[in-house]
Amino acid sequence: MELPSWVGETFALSLTLSYWRQLGLAFLLGSFAVATWSDLKRLSAQREFLEIWLAFLVGMLAFDVYDARVREVAAWQVLAVKWGLIVLFSFISLGRPRLPYGLFRLAPADVAALAAAASLLTPILIILFYLGAKVLSMLIGPLLRRGPYYPFMPVVSLATVGILAVALIW
Repeated sequence: MELPSWVGETFALSLTLSYWRQLGLAFLLGSFAVATWSDLKRLSAQREFLEIWLAFLVGMLAFDVYDARVREVAAWQVLAVKWGLIVLFSFISLGRPRLPYGLFRLAPADVAALAAAASLLTPILIILFYLGAKVLSMLIGPLLRRGPYYPFMPVVSLATVGILAVALIW
């Protein structure tokens, strides 16, 4: 029995970004740099970053739907797994008290930043990205901690650069 071709796409560790996605990545990394600096200085980033990252998510979803329906570049099954993972990880990353075993306990802007970065990745890279962010959070969180909180954007930025390095080297 042969597996469908979309299964291989789902578990691909390599990453090939189209021209427009490369521009989106550059924009996203620039916004992460500014938000990280703001988070380190003030322990919060401006609300505008949340709005930008949510708009970025909508844009990436539109690109993915366009690629699947019009250009037929991506299989819809891969996109369903990809966006399902993003929604799942976003939900379990929110700082809700009803989820005692959540991945993180994050503010909505931090969840949006993680989701925006994940929107550029393949499904398997999304899993590795969130796991890498968790490990980084455990390693550098205590170093950055100020009271009960610590700035999370350095974790997002480092996890994003790290997973991009893995994807490009692979």
